[in-house]
Amino acid sequence: MNVLGIDGGASSSKWAVLDAAGQVVAQGRTAPITGHLFNEEMRAQVWAALDALLSETRPYAPTVVVAGVTGLDAGTKEAQQMGAYIGQALGLSGKQVRVFNDIDLVYRAHFAPGEGMVVYAGTGSVAYSIAPEGTVYRAGGHGYLIGDEGAGFWIGKTALRHLLRWHDAGLDTASYPLARHLYAVLGGRDWPRIREYVYGGGRQAVAALAPAVGRAAEEGDETATQVLLQAGRELADLALTLRHRLGPLPVVLCGGALQVSPLIEQGARELIDLTVQYASSALTAARMALEMLKGEAATE
Repeated sequence: MNVLGIDGGASSSKWAVLDAAGQVVAQGRTAPITGHLFNEEMRAQVWAALDALLSETRPYAPTVVVAGVTGLDAGTKEAQQMGAYIGQALGLSGKQVRVFNDIDLVYRAHFAPGEGMVVYAGTGSVAYSIAPEGTVYRAGGHGYLIGDEGAGFWIGKTALRHLLRWHDAGLDTASYPLARHLYAVLGGRDWPRIREYVYGGGRQAVAALAPAVGRAAEEGDETATQVLLQAGRELADLALTLRHRLGPLPVVLCGGALQVSPLIEQGARELIDLTVQYASSALTAARMALEMLKGEAATE
């Protein structure tokens, strides 16, 4: 028998299938899946992305599924809706599907409850810890409209704001590595094209600008360098905010945004001691599903 772990993120979703012995059978990456089921349009987008993921994993006939989904908290109406959708699609009962927030997966990939805190930087950002009795403590994670400082969207947006200021001032940016790399991703230099890219693509498109900032920094662009260092400081500030409540717990900095540039880690280390790790949340979810499967077998 196989189990399925899902890590649903705002930029992409990853999945892993394990067999009963805990060996990886298959892994994959699909379109973003979020817990933002606030209206019919959003629900249609999420269900379409979830359908695509489940169609890839259905041939492995998973008997237990654990899914961690960004923007979705365990026990909420949205979590129940997604759990029911997954169960119906795979022919599983409610006891065979568990759905909760993706940051919970991230935490459990690095710590047992009470052992530390994670600062996650993907498209968005959050500092997160689980107490031994299960109480959740967090700082940040308020979404790209009002927070998520230091993460992929923030990096892309901040760099884009610099670019547009240069653009509006009529500066010749031909020698600016940051401008050159951003324009390459944006597909043009004029405002109508930039506007189409940003407002047509949304937060995923803006977050996709972050690697261009990293490439510009590698070429010595000072503006790009400062954006990335500040991103690290913003992430460290989330950890410091949580430490005021929890004390000096060990801190793990993780998430896909860190792959943009080592300058992010450098900026964070200016303010706080931490460890950088890259544990797979999809595999963590699959291992949790395997424990659920073993638990069911033990009670039979």
